[in-house]
Amino acid sequence: MDHVPDSAAESLRQAFSAIASTDVADAGGVPLPPGLKAIGGTRLCGFARTVQLSPGDNLGLQALAVQARPGDVLVAVGGGSETALVGELLSLRAAVRGAAGFLVDGYARDSGLLALPVFARGTMPRKPRREDFVALDEPAELLGVTVTPGDLLLADEDGIVLIPRSDAEAILAKLPAVLQANEVQKAQIVAGEDLSWLEDALARRRPPTPGSNQPPV
Repeated sequence: MDHVPDSAAESLRQAFSAIASTDVADAGGVPLPPGLKAIGGTRLCGFARTVQLSPGDNLGLQALAVQARPGDVLVAVGGGSETALVGELLSLRAAVRGAAGFLVDGYARDSGLLALPVFARGTMPRKPRREDFVALDEPAELLGVTVTPGDLLLADEDGIVLIPRSDAEAILAKLPAVLQANEVQKAQIVAGEDLSWLEDALARRRPPTPGSNQPPV
């Protein structure tokens, strides 16, 4: 992301911030499998900073928080389930530096006091150690998807979408057509749409195998 002027990067982030994850996925973004839910806040969008933690330890995430730049999404993997990896104070450290939020493949605490949106597996009251970590700002596997520092991440009530930095402009360019197609479909549904496509699909559907639980068409 260093080769992108700050104003250009922020413009790109703001553009995606106004779009639903479902529309970004339809335009070519990469949906992440389910696994994380909103603990504090319900929406975030920004550029990935990554840390691979040692189990039960959030030292690396503390380091990322104090290095955070405006619009950063702090992505933590490898911390395990025995402790909360982010809480009120850590979220505040990142918030005062302008971070957009956290995606944590682990647990959070202080759910009513978090200063930023946090998407995590759930909550856990036990605090972590601060002794070690594996790697900072290296590609990391989040829910089976590789996140490279500088990639855009968008999370909302429907889930998380990865926007590879190299594809961001192309995906953004496709979004107007996706949004327009949705508006056209909604208008057609209200006005009385042509459902011949559904009739054709049902006619082509294989009949249920004998003894299966599939209902007849």
